[in-house]
Amino acid sequence: MTITSIIPIRFFIVVTLFFLSGCASMNVDYEKPSVELISFKALPVNGFEQRFEIGLKLTNPNNFELPFNGISYQLSVAGETLAHGVASDIPTAGAYGESRFVVPVSTSLMGGLKVIKALMANQGQDISYQLKAKLDIAIPFVPKLTVIQDGIIPLGQ
Repeated sequence: MTITSIIPIRFFIVVTLFFLSGCASMNVDYEKPSVELISFKALPVNGFEQRFEIGLKLTNPNNFELPFNGISYQLSVAGETLAHGVASDIPTAGAYGESRFVVPVSTSLMGGLKVIKALMANQGQDISYQLKAKLDIAIPFVPKLTVIQDGIIPLGQ
């Protein structure tokens, strides 16, 4: 090895250590945002596919804004997958703020029939639901985040 080949290697090692120490000293106090289902609206049937619009509220508990590239989501009712969808036009959630938006979801005829069967089995009783959302946060080096919200649809009243 010559002295000229050792200098670039040492330079690379020093720069790498400097970068890693800088990342380690950053104190990012990050909390997971929450996603809530706030509305549900049926749209006209299209062939064997039933479409819905669901309203979502995303709450950011952090002191910095969260911009999003997109979201994929799945809605289950009474333990049966009802609908799923994706959206890319998600508003940024400000620091300690909320963003509300409406996204499309769709279900196949068979998926809808499974949910109807589950609803008939629970006649008049409250129905559980689960919203599973995968958020693609538009911040470098922040991985996609999966948020799950469980809730009850009150049908007993």
